[in-house]
Amino acid sequence: MKAEMRLLAAAVCLAAGARTALAYVPEPQPAKSDVEITAIYYPGTEQMSEWDIIAATCPERKPLLGWFDEGNPEAIDWQIKWAVEHGITSFCVDWYWNKGYRRLEHWLKGYYRARYRKYLKWFMMYANHNQPGSHSTEDQVAVTEYWIENYFKTPEYYTIDGKPAVCIWDAEKLDRDFIDEAAAKGEKLKPGEGIKRAFAISERMVREAGLPGICWIDMWRTKKFDPAYAKRRVEQGYRAAIHYGIEHYSPSLSPEAMKPGETPNRFSYDAVVATAPKIWDELSRQDVLPFWVVIPTGWDDRPRSFTNSRVITDRTPEKFAEICRQAKAFCDKYGRKHAIVMPISEWQEGSYIEPNEEYGFGMYDAIRDAFCEKPAGGWPKNLRPADVGMGPYDYPPSVAVSPTQRWDFTDSVEGWYRQPYGGGELEAKDGCLNFWVNFPRRNYNIRQRVAPFNAAKYSTFRVRMRITPNTKAGIGDVKDPDLRLKWGTAEHPIIGPGLRIDEKRCVARLPIQADGEFHEYAVDLKSNPDWNGIVDELWFEACPIMHARVAVDWMRFE
Repeated sequence: MKAEMRLLAAAVCLAAGARTALAYVPEPQPAKSDVEITAIYYPGTEQMSEWDIIAATCPERKPLLGWFDEGNPEAIDWQIKWAVEHGITSFCVDWYWNKGYRRLEHWLKGYYRARYRKYLKWFMMYANHNQPGSHSTEDQVAVTEYWIENYFKTPEYYTIDGKPAVCIWDAEKLDRDFIDEAAAKGEKLKPGEGIKRAFAISERMVREAGLPGICWIDMWRTKKFDPAYAKRRVEQGYRAAIHYGIEHYSPSLSPEAMKPGETPNRFSYDAVVATAPKIWDELSRQDVLPFWVVIPTGWDDRPRSFTNSRVITDRTPEKFAEICRQAKAFCDKYGRKHAIVMPISEWQEGSYIEPNEEYGFGMYDAIRDAFCEKPAGGWPKNLRPADVGMGPYDYPPSVAVSPTQRWDFTDSVEGWYRQPYGGGELEAKDGCLNFWVNFPRRNYNIRQRVAPFNAAKYSTFRVRMRITPNTKAGIGDVKDPDLRLKWGTAEHPIIGPGLRIDEKRCVARLPIQADGEFHEYAVDLKSNPDWNGIVDELWFEACPIMHARVAVDWMRFE
């Protein structure tokens, strides 16, 4: 009753053109739907530096929560309120584990402290973007123990027939590593048997913990759904399937919707609207593995992938609403009871629909209007924090680090941040800055905003580091591997016109040794004609070797 009175008071003041301050986020009023709606949630902004890159490239994407602290329970209560009032009943949250190393847990930690978490269930999309050899029997036991002890028995965790749901990003990596593990012991497994073995370990453990098993969900990422593939997945232990990246197949599946001059890397959202029903129809041709109707939200990854971005243009709430209406009609026609929005918070990749300055509540309203039953008294008012005197929830501004002293990494990353698509699992450990190399020569590994300094003060950049190639991945065809240091100035910013990186300017390279030993390297700067002006940003790539492990002992300018 108190919550209803607060809402009524807020509505009266807003209707009168005034603002009222509330003590807390108003109680959610969940919308009702005969289709269960899940949304993929990517908790990708654990620090202000992640928002900085968006603010610098696509500022219109700013959430209505601001450049917000994604682990703040009060901000999460707003997210919960907005989601359930628009028909979303659960989040499938990107969850990261690599041989015990976990990252991007900040949102989940905040969620479990949020007041309204009972309204919104969650389950994990195990994002195993890991190096070869990271999965094993020992690791499967460890990760399952973590799931049981921390998540599966909480009332907020989403279940199907009482079984905790787990979606695996890349089951083939799991399969590969278990097959390799068996081969090392003289046992030969066929493709798919590695997955079965991994799943069997987890199934046994959760049953011993008193749970009925796990509902494994397959993540499908191709444009043709082979019924034989679906049968194999069921035999391996999967019980449902979803699709990631429908929009990427639009140019080939809907060429009639492509406009003159459009390319596979730049085309209109109209093609996505035309493609979604084709994917649903393709999926419906088999009845072995139940699939969830996927609602794609678009793509524009310029804040992440300057060198090879894909931009889907002309996305609007009206076009998204058309996909939602088609999805509801498909669900009604074929008796589908589960839809999944993919995703809602990939701000860096341009797949976002959470309330923001660009579209307001338009995208969320499209889901609600298509799937939900409108109450007799009308929809709850779309409140912003500022409407009721709450917020802001922004992270503190990023602090530019002075380069006058060397980076030693004794107890912190000292201002360096992981570059999306470049470096993985950045941490200060054992007196070094440690990370994996992901997608080499894409976007560099790490970056840092530095306090502006005159390039003329320094002639050399020195770094002592160790490069250890993955024993399973190997160096491959990388010849003469080198490091890269790129710098930005007011005259030549790293992110140039058209949000592109100019690799011909303001970059220095030096050969490196990838032998698992520490080496010191001296990058000559004074001979580079671009080493001048006031430097305010640094990007660094240790090597171009996929899955290599990097340990940086120290860096310094001289």
